[in-house]
Amino acid sequence: MSKHFTPDGDQYLLSPAAALVMTSDAIRSSETSPAGKERSLRVITQVMEVARKMRFEQAGTLETMLLFGAESARLLALCDALVQHIGGWAVVAIVRRVAASGPEGGA
Repeated sequence: MSKHFTPDGDQYLLSPAAALVMTSDAIRSSETSPAGKERSLRVITQVMEVARKMRFEQAGTLETMLLFGAESARLLALCDALVQHIGGWAVVAIVRRVAASGPEGGA
């Protein structure tokens, strides 16, 4: 397992696996705006599309865990396996693309 939360001044840098866990948490948080929840859902949907295309065998299980919640250590371990399978760069590219697309999903 890689290092997931790296201190960077008064912030933390997240690994791609930790970013997926945080995205999952955002969907269920009462503090997340509707636009934030929609973006989080788009990240998870797009990551899972790539996972299926790349034949990640646990894609269905992981998608369910991301969307409906799961014990964080188990979820993080499965996100690690996904990142190892599809590459951290793929997860980061999806997060960046969704962030750049705006709240409505355009661009």
